[in-house]
Amino acid sequence: MSLKRKATNVPLSDAAKKPKANGSITSFFGGPKTVPAAKNSNSASLPAIRFNKEAWVKTLTPEQKELLKLEIDTLHDSWLKELRDDITSREFLELKKFLKTQVEAGRTVYPPMEDVYSCSNMDEN
Repeated sequence: MSLKRKATNVPLSDAAKKPKANGSITSFFGGPKTVPAAKNSNSASLPAIRFNKEAWVKTLTPEQKELLKLEIDTLHDSWLKELRDDITSREFLELKKFLKTQVEAGRTVYPPMEDVYSCSNMDEN
């Protein structure tokens, strides 16, 4: 037995067809909220987090340095600063070990290692 809803042939009233006053999407959700302008434009932004790549590399174990050589050498510092916790995770290091064994076994890995992080080194316009 099928329980389908039957369409009703009730014509819409003229009031339902007319657009409502303030019937825009912004009136439904509310207009954009304005933020008062700061006295100094630099104070409105978050403070920049300083990242010392050399100091970070010194905290790595020799195995991590070997596995993350590609990231250390080719990943742009702005990306490395954001991804440092992720690339030192157990899962990422296991992936790097697996890729290393594949390369050592003579298998082709795509993209080529020198191109893996090429998007992070694009010049900013």
